[in-house]
Amino acid sequence: MYNEDTAMTDEEMDTPEGKKLAETEAEEGLEDEDSQGVIPCRLNIVVEKPNKGALNIEAVAQDGAILVENFYYYKDAKMAHSSSPDAVHSAHDVYAGPPFGSLDEDLQLLVERYLEERGISSAMAVFVADYMDAKEQREYQSWLNNIKDFVSA
Repeated sequence: MYNEDTAMTDEEMDTPEGKKLAETEAEEGLEDEDSQGVIPCRLNIVVEKPNKGALNIEAVAQDGAILVENFYYYKDAKMAHSSSPDAVHSAHDVYAGPPFGSLDEDLQLLVERYLEERGISSAMAVFVADYMDAKEQREYQSWLNNIKDFVSA
């Protein structure tokens, strides 16, 4: 029935079943808020060694974790940073290897440990999310000020 009020009365809330139902609904509401507020952040991480080249790691920071998607090895570290058309074209020609998730599990663990030793860890994932939020707020404030200045002129 569309006009019926589905909210529980005070008497229904005082029963053990009513309290349990209210707790369950409250927990589900919190879970919905958490899942909607989490925005994954794409990361492009470059680890260089002098005269050894560079690893370019494509990853996602989400839910307090860094999830590696793929990584490339470049003999010339400049290929990992350069934005010139020739360098970008050369970088695309490098063998990408298989997707990270399809590698042997032991190899995945070793790569993840290697990254953690270099600070690419859950702490970084949390920092990235916090930084993203702070930057979004700064950009939003700047946008509001620009709109205000434009409208008031």
